[in-house]
Amino acid sequence: MKSKVNFSTYTYILTSIISLALFAILIFSVRDEPTFFYVLAVYLVLIFLGLYFSPLYVIADPKTVRAKSILHSIKIPVKDIVSVELFQPTMGARRLFASGGYMGYWGYFREGDVGNYRGAFGKASDCFLIRLKNGDKYVLGCEDPKAMVDYIKAHMNATAGA
Repeated sequence: MKSKVNFSTYTYILTSIISLALFAILIFSVRDEPTFFYVLAVYLVLIFLGLYFSPLYVIADPKTVRAKSILHSIKIPVKDIVSVELFQPTMGARRLFASGGYMGYWGYFREGDVGNYRGAFGKASDCFLIRLKNGDKYVLGCEDPKAMVDYIKAHMNATAGA
């Protein structure tokens, strides 16, 4: 099963504003080499991090669940999953090392009632929470999170029964 990640309007606006602002600073600082190269480095790092971590799809098959970005994939073996449920991150979630909207929501977060988790989603209303046997938690998001949760649960039960 493959499901696209939808991004919130806030994500599109924030990504556009930051990217355009950095690009404008580059244009205006072209004659000031230190500033230009500093801003260029920040711009390139942000773009690389976004391409590496920003999720495009969530893909599940009988053996793995993956959050796929352009340059990277988070792979979660179904046999290691303890539970999967619909989940909506709150505005109270703290970013430990994460993006709060630039090219989506990705990285490491801390939520009061859930604890620390790794997130990869486009908008909070499309998320689900995966808990692993080792205590790790993942919050992933996709177009149809309920169908994804049902699909993963069906394969968890099939794996447990085998």
